[in-house]
Amino acid sequence: MLSEYFFGFSISFIVGIALESFFNFGYSFGILCAFLAVIIFLARRNGSRGAGSCIVSLVLLGCALGILRVDYSLSKQNAHTLNKFLGDTVSVSGIIKNEPDVREEYTNIVLGSAEAEPAGSHLGRHLGREINSVLYGENQVVLEKTSNILVRVPVYPVLRYGDEVTVDGKITPPKNFASKDGAKDFDYQAYLAKDDIYYQMYFPKVTLVSHGKGNIILEKLFALKTWLMGNIVRMIPEPEASLAGGITLGVKQSLGDELLQKFRDTGVAHIVVLSGYNIAVIAGIISRVGLFVPFTLRLGASAIGVILFALMVGGGATVVRATIMALIIILARVLGREGDALRALVLAGGLMVFVNPMILLHDVSFQLSFSATLALVVLVPVIEKYFFFVSSRVLREIVVTTFATQIFVLPLILYHMGSVSLIGLISNIFILPVVPFAMLAVAFTATLAWVPLVSSVFAFCAYLMLAYIVLAVEFFVRVPFASLHGISFPFGAIAIAYALLGFYIAKNFPHEAAEEKSEYEF
Repeated sequence: MLSEYFFGFSISFIVGIALESFFNFGYSFGILCAFLAVIIFLARRNGSRGAGSCIVSLVLLGCALGILRVDYSLSKQNAHTLNKFLGDTVSVSGIIKNEPDVREEYTNIVLGSAEAEPAGSHLGRHLGREINSVLYGENQVVLEKTSNILVRVPVYPVLRYGDEVTVDGKITPPKNFASKDGAKDFDYQAYLAKDDIYYQMYFPKVTLVSHGKGNIILEKLFALKTWLMGNIVRMIPEPEASLAGGITLGVKQSLGDELLQKFRDTGVAHIVVLSGYNIAVIAGIISRVGLFVPFTLRLGASAIGVILFALMVGGGATVVRATIMALIIILARVLGREGDALRALVLAGGLMVFVNPMILLHDVSFQLSFSATLALVVLVPVIEKYFFFVSSRVLREIVVTTFATQIFVLPLILYHMGSVSLIGLISNIFILPVVPFAMLAVAFTATLAWVPLVSSVFAFCAYLMLAYIVLAVEFFVRVPFASLHGISFPFGAIAIAYALLGFYIAKNFPHEAAEEKSEYEF
């Protein structure tokens, strides 16, 4: 019964987020749902003996909180802070809030608030808040409400997280991308708005003011990441080095548009970026390295290591989801309780949506990551019985998990991308088994680069495995009809597809698979 309460409340909260994002009911509707939830709950206590009314009240309360959370988030947005400067050339001072996204021909930085104190003013000190300074003509404007700006700058000079800079250029609003090859129109404005970004600047004049204005822990972690990636680039040639950085450190260094498209067409683009597997590896390594320390301390060290790794690699939707799940299961083990994968996943998704409601509808990586993990939890136990003909246990696990995840995320990929890889199942069977070993070899290469002979051996092994992955992609992409493009897949089709999947899973899910297990693979 407690499980029903948990899932009822969590799912209804997420539904409330979605409904308010679509229809914008407003505060009044959320308050009405909360009021009805209280009335139904009190009526149960005064006479009703069934648990149904309690579940209904929890569902209404979850929807109410979801609606109110979206409305509160919208009220805190700073979407109009710089509107009066749109189209004008201004000088904006701020700090680089995130790790710069370095591409082949340019770098994207997010310029946020900086401590600013215009001449003759003590506004920042008195209010105790961070403020942005905008120089427009001869006037310096102090903004009480700050807003992030996505700035595209040249690759050189190299900028770092925490640098305070002044940019001189034209402020423009983000523009949405029109549909292409059957793909859905990309709401780029909403995608940036989820990170509180409502403005852009393209190749302005950049003046570096100072270093070290960011969080000291993040600065050290990003510096470590830069050192590790530098070792990888020095020891492994391209394009294998970029692939190595992607699968181990989440470095957004480009593989090149042509090669990246080949990874998409063969259905293995998910290995180019970090997945929850990396989080599980980090937690496992730390836990096993400290076998000589008490169990509770070892799990605590695993939790700290997981958090630091997630911060270092940038904390994308996939990494955050896996990190939360790992922390929940680590906590469950400390308390002597087994970790339940489905509860951990729902709780992780609910917490992420609570912190930032906009990711539910406007962050494709969150949707794909959550769906793929959900497939491992609920679809794999249903379909694994059909793959009895695969004698090898390891191979059967790869085939089943690959098939389940690809089926489960297919409606989302068709809706957002308008394309599908027909060779993805086969290519994943040949490539996925190599990825963990490649990650391990790359990790040793990056950390032991200062040991001449040992690092060369690991670098050679890593290169062989990475080169195999690239060659496999090049081979499979040449298969006729490896992928289809230009597919139109409306939102209604998504609803029907997942309704059918849900009905099939609910009807065929084995009850024994729902029992808690001591181990869970992310």
